[in-house]
Amino acid sequence: MVFWGVFTLLLVVTLLFLMVIRQVTVMPGVSFRGPLPPLTEHEIAVRDRLRRDVETLAGEIGERNVFTPDKLNQAADFIEREFSAAGFRVARQSYDVAGITCFNLEVELSGNDRADEIVIVGAHYDSVHGCPAANDNASGVAGMLALARAFASRQPARTLRFVAFANEEPPHFWTENMGSLVYARRCRRRGENVVGMFSLETIGYYSDRRGSQKYPFPLNLFYPSTGNFVGFAGNTASGELVRETVGRFRARAAFPSQGAVLPAFVREAGWSDHWSFWQQGYPALMVTDTAPFRYPYYHTPNDKPDQLDYDRMARVVLGLEKVIADLIEAK
Repeated sequence: MVFWGVFTLLLVVTLLFLMVIRQVTVMPGVSFRGPLPPLTEHEIAVRDRLRRDVETLAGEIGERNVFTPDKLNQAADFIEREFSAAGFRVARQSYDVAGITCFNLEVELSGNDRADEIVIVGAHYDSVHGCPAANDNASGVAGMLALARAFASRQPARTLRFVAFANEEPPHFWTENMGSLVYARRCRRRGENVVGMFSLETIGYYSDRRGSQKYPFPLNLFYPSTGNFVGFAGNTASGELVRETVGRFRARAAFPSQGAVLPAFVREAGWSDHWSFWQQGYPALMVTDTAPFRYPYYHTPNDKPDQLDYDRMARVVLGLEKVIADLIEAK
């Protein structure tokens, strides 16, 4: 009797564990496999522009945070110029941190028949102290700017916003001074209906080497060990957005992808600006190369523009363009 009691308990625990893992890891569609197709002329143009933007932020400007406020402002000015050149009118949301004025920068395409439903694409433009921050997060900003240019002349059904956030990095991370939290709280105060937020976070590094990809336990048991894919991660409340995004990406982009819907105790799932939107009850996800779980130069002085893979970064951004195009048309 004792044996069968223990056996039944282990069976129940195992089934529950497998059910949880299924909810976390199983995504629509099939991740792309095999050789990547040659870049088209358009993809090459996007790639080259991504490289120039990363080189401006992480090369010409370099470290940019409240410890180097002039550089932080230079980065904000650069982003504003690029938004304006694409045809947008830029709104600055200012707030003070230790006597320094910091800015979130927002541009918007107003929706037509579903204007009250808002999709946000965001990226933080600050860097951690002592780091030029090419991947974290000039890559995300460059991707956001590329998407803003791609959508500038469209008339979507849903409202589409692009927002550059200040102060994602420590010591502001998960604090009142985090730019995305300041912004998300304003959205909530205004009663805005944010139906999806995409945080572009370290999207520039990929490797075909087996063992190049790491994970926190137990995710290492269920995901590939080769870091050649882009990841989409959200919390359980954002599960529908994550699965819809992964399914659309796999249907529209010839690039490997993985998705995860993770419970709150997996703290790594909230390591970017999407976390701020979770705090306000909005669905949000992170688009990432998984940062420290793959990138050897994460938060180091060697996070420089020449470390990134701009060919694959362009493929990711153009795949995202198709996903977002579907979402803002509310198909």
